[in-house]
Formats: sequence, C-alpha cells, structure tokens
Amino acid sequence: MIRHARPPLPVLDPALLEQMRGIQPASLGHYLTTGIISPLIRPLTSGKLLGRAVTVRQPLPDAVPVHLVLDQLGPGDVLVIDRAGDHHVACVGEMVARAALAAGAAGIVVDGVVTDIEELRELGLPIYARGLNVVTTRVLNIPGAELFGSVVIGDVIVRQGDLLFGDANGILRLDPADEGLPALVARAVADEAREVDWRQRLATGQSLAQLNGSARYA
Repeated sequence: MIRHARPPLPVLDPALLEQMRGIQPASLGHYLTTGIISPLIRPLTSGKLLGRAVTVRQPLPDAVPVHLVLDQLGPGDVLVIDRAGDHHVACVGEMVARAALAAGAAGIVVDGVVTDIEELRELGLPIYARGLNVVTTRVLNIPGAELFGSVVIGDVIVRQGDLLFGDANGILRLDPADEGLPALVARAVADEAREVDWRQRLATGQSLAQLNGSARYA
C-alpha cells in the first residue's frame, strides 16, 4: 500500500464557504468547463455536499485501505474513493458511513458502487456513487492501494485537499487555491439573487429571452 505525504492545505475563508452553502453547484457550473464530475456518479442520499477531499485509490476487493483512511478523517472532509474501474464490489456500506459520520465527514464520493442503501439514507450523510450491489470488500490486506494521492472520479482528477461541491444535480471539483474562486462564487450569488426577480417576472408572462438577453439574436 502506498501512502502519499499529505500536503499542507490552503486556508479557506469561512465566509466563502458560507456563501457556497447558500447557492447551488450549478450556479458555479454555469461558468466552468473543467472539474465537472460525470453524472454517472450520482447522489444516492439527500443533502448538499461541501468539503475537502481525502483520497483513496483501491482497485482491489480489499476493505483495509478504506478502513485505515477512516481514522484520518476530520470535520468537513469528504472520503473520495477511486475503485479504478471496479463497478461490481461495494467498498462502502452502513459501517463505513457510520464511521465517517462519527469523524465529522461532510460526505462520501465513490467511483464505484456501495451497499446498505436503506441504512445510508437513514444516516443522512451525502453519498455519491455509480450504483448499488450486494457483494462487498473484505479484510484481505493485499497490496495495490494508494492513500492520499491523486485519483480519478467520474473522469475528473481529484487531488488530496480539493474542494468537492455537490447536490442532487451532481458534483464539482474545485481548486481551493484558485485565486478566482471568490469572484466566481460572488458571481453565482448575484445570479441567484437576480433569479428571484426573474421568477416573479416570468410568472407575469415576461419573456425569458428578453430577461437573459437571448432576444437580441432573434
């Protein structure tokens, strides 16, 4: 098992995170062309996801790597598991989710499958995966996993410490060190505030094409 060094993480402005909690990921995605995780990684439980990636690459049916990383989770972390193409054996179930929740994790994202969906939904932890199955990983302790390195989730490279932002519509991968992130969030906040007015205007029969400027191309 390879354990990569965990680099120091950029400090995130709490006010910025609070702004993000009040908007939809799609309001950022409207302006992005990268970092948009495949919709095949879909929400299996409800709730908004916002937190730092703690990464595992586990191509084998061995439960040990994920269980070890659970002990390294802290408040606001997102457990991110790259199954390296295995979409058959579930690496997350009720006990893994309970341990993550007890550590204060913000959610779990798996490029693969999970199990125990009824229990996962009762716990209320945001969980994203490709689907469900009844076969699970086991404690085997065989080599081949990587902890805290870069992984691929839904065709997007996710690095240890990246920011994951998701809701029922999907997930974004954001670089917390990106100097343009505060301006992007501010733009999205302004867009959502404007949409409050647009809803009222549309209800009175006004044209969406006029409101958003598309009418000038008629």
